[in-house]
Parts: sequence; structure tokens; C-alpha cells
Amino acid sequence: QVNPLLLKGGSMQTSQDKPPQPTTHKNSTPVSPLLVIEREFSVPVSQLFQAFTTPKALKAWWWPQGLYADQVDIDFREGGEYFINMKGAADKGGGGMAGQFQEIVENERIVMTDNFADETGRAISAQEAKMPGEWPELVYITLEFSSTGENTSRFKLSQEGIPREMQKDCIQGWNESFDKLENYLVGRKH
Repeated sequence: QVNPLLLKGGSMQTSQDKPPQPTTHKNSTPVSPLLVIEREFSVPVSQLFQAFTTPKALKAWWWPQGLYADQVDIDFREGGEYFINMKGAADKGGGGMAGQFQEIVENERIVMTDNFADETGRAISAQEAKMPGEWPELVYITLEFSSTGENTSRFKLSQEGIPREMQKDCIQGWNESFDKLENYLVGRKH
């Protein structure tokens, strides 16, 4: 049974009153080394962080070139769930990713679980999604944000549990998504 996912009207629960937690990587193994991507953006860190917090923003840039998010359900708070459906020009079906926000520190960090999902948002296995390789039951994504100047910021994605044979495709897919994110952020500056 799938829980309905709703955007909660602008309220955000954060971990700011907790001491910072060390970044741990639970599902990286010799067959699935930690995948890390770092990018710099010409926007304040608050603007970069906000691009990860709303359905409207995520629909504008999430998924690689040729794909798009036709449905984004997000309860952006610790313990809140999300579903981001994927569509593409040649894609007649659906599916995407679903998970839960484990930690949110505004303008600093988002830690979330990541499952393959069918087009209804139900979590499915990598095998059901027809993905090659040895996948853990849950993949973890850590997004770290930092300010590098008044109007510049840096972003680091760490993704755990991606099998070696899928790493190159995942890196390419994330980089294409982050190219779209950069275009989205540039458009928001004007």
C-alpha cells in the first residue's frame, strides 16, 4: 500500500538544533563503490538548496536529458516521503524513484533513501525495474551544500549502493540533470 505523498505548505523541519552528524555511507561495497559528483554554481547557496525542495523546481530539472518528471510528490521534512516519476519521449511506461528524507539541514545537507518505483510510486526492486547489477535494498543519497562566496555555491552528491556496472551511466545521468539544474538556476536569476 502506497502512502499518499503531499507537499506540506512551506513548513520545513530541519536538523539545525542537532549537532552535525558525521556523513556515513551505509551501502558502499567493493561491487558498489561510493559515487561522488561535485559541482559549482553561480548562485547563493540558499537558492541552490531551494531547487531541491519543491515539486515545481524538481520538475524543471530532475532527470537526465531526454527525460522529465511528470509527477513530483514531496513531503520535504525529516521522515517525509517523496516520489519523482520519470517520463521520456520514447518512454510509454512510467516509473522513477521514491524514498524518505532522513536528514535535512537547511542550506547544508539533505540525506535521503532512494528506491526504484513504479509509476504509482510503489517501491520496487532493482530486478523488477530491470536494472543490471547487485543492488542493495536501499540506496542512500547525501546532498551537501556550501557557500563559496556571496553569489557562488558548491554542491556534492554522494550516492551509495550503485553497482560498478551502472556507475558510468549514473554519473552521466546526474551530470545531465545538474546541467539542467544550472540552466534552471540561471533562468531564475533574471
